[in-house]
Amino acid sequence: MNIPLLLLTIIFAIWLRYEIAKSNEQQKRSFQYFLQREREANATRRKDISNLNYITVDLKRLPLKDSEDDTVNSYRDTIVSLANCKIVNLTGLTNTDLKYRYGAANLELLSEYDSNFTKLVSFLHKWGERLYHNGKKSDAVLVLEYAVSCGSDVTKTYRLLAKIYKEKNTLDQIDYLIDLIPSTTILRKDALIQELKQIKVS
Repeated sequence: MNIPLLLLTIIFAIWLRYEIAKSNEQQKRSFQYFLQREREANATRRKDISNLNYITVDLKRLPLKDSEDDTVNSYRDTIVSLANCKIVNLTGLTNTDLKYRYGAANLELLSEYDSNFTKLVSFLHKWGERLYHNGKKSDAVLVLEYAVSCGSDVTKTYRLLAKIYKEKNTLDQIDYLIDLIPSTTILRKDALIQELKQIKVS
């Protein structure tokens, strides 16, 4: 081994040790911050949650008639059952965030309400998709549009709805969907917007 190569090896080893130490210190600080915030969150008193943006399932906007497809009926029945539940979209908030904002005593309730939201938008998509594949395009649009009006974060709902709009040649409706996306809790918003733009011109 010549001297320059040995020197480079030593420099690299020193740099690598420094980077590992720096990373470990950052992780330690992050963990300490998390513990401190968790302690503060656990000490937060119960707050009023009656004014949250609750979602009330409006069954009048949905196609509730019986279908020959039992799967369609089961999806519909799931949505009907949610009409009596409290539903809130808390996507993106951790348990610590929820305790910090609304008090630790409300965590269980809020987790339930958020779970109801996830169930709502998931089954609305399944219902709409099944109707579409069964040739019930108009009913599918009603269900999928309702999901979007609830603030759905299911990207497949937007893709399928855009596809139907394309098939119906109502391209302005795709533009409307695109305009809605930035205000949702969808991950990778820019990628979905590009997908919908591609559906429009394809």
